[in-house]
Amino acid sequence: MKSSMLGIIPAAGSGVRARPYSYEMHKGLFSIDGQSNISRLISIMRDQFEINEIVITLGYMGDSIRSTFGDGADSDVRITYVENQHLDKGWSWSVLLAKPYLAGRHACVMMSDEFYLETNHRDFAKCPYDEHSAMIAVQSVDDTELIKKNFSVESDGNRVIRLVENPVHIPNNILGMANFILAPVVFELLESAFDSGRPSIEFVNFIDELIRDGHSVALYELTGHYINLNDVASLEAACDMAIRARLATNQSK
Repeated sequence: MKSSMLGIIPAAGSGVRARPYSYEMHKGLFSIDGQSNISRLISIMRDQFEINEIVITLGYMGDSIRSTFGDGADSDVRITYVENQHLDKGWSWSVLLAKPYLAGRHACVMMSDEFYLETNHRDFAKCPYDEHSAMIAVQSVDDTELIKKNFSVESDGNRVIRLVENPVHIPNNILGMANFILAPVVFELLESAFDSGRPSIEFVNFIDELIRDGHSVALYELTGHYINLNDVASLEAACDMAIRARLATNQSK
């Protein structure tokens, strides 16, 4: 049975930090051991979340993404594309643009530049996400400097009590990842926030606002490997990790 969840992949950013690679190719399409990162995300959504409908938000080099994946038939999913013409509004706008396709469902959001390998997303998909306004994938890390490139997560058990984007002070070793399961109410509130005249909304900060307003937000600890593809070095590290994993799998057969 397929999931009733909608998949959302924001892929509108220009990949400035991945230059010079991103001058000629969207960084979500860079080959990571023969497979682009967006293709990997589609596979996770399809195989682990059992999602069959995905919205990809386009901006920079959007035509290349559209021509690569088409309507999604080759990936055994249905893909719809929406254009983000207001990148200055933050990537929360890319999430909100998928609202017309939500149809009252929860949504799984995975950023096009976040790489996952051998993770337990299947278990994340089975968690009681309908009990919360949002759920956030996290990972415990040894190198807390990584948190400064993403966001920090403070919690009481699995209940999230604070999020801080690009924190200066690191409160713990919990790395927040831009992989969310969102209830429909989040889209309604995000739309209202933009309608109120706010010119730009950073999505992590918005979820933190919901927490302070009393909404239930929970975390889910992912196992496996994760890399934020935010520069040339991280792209190369992802390639190396994927190749090593494939070779180890082949040797064990």
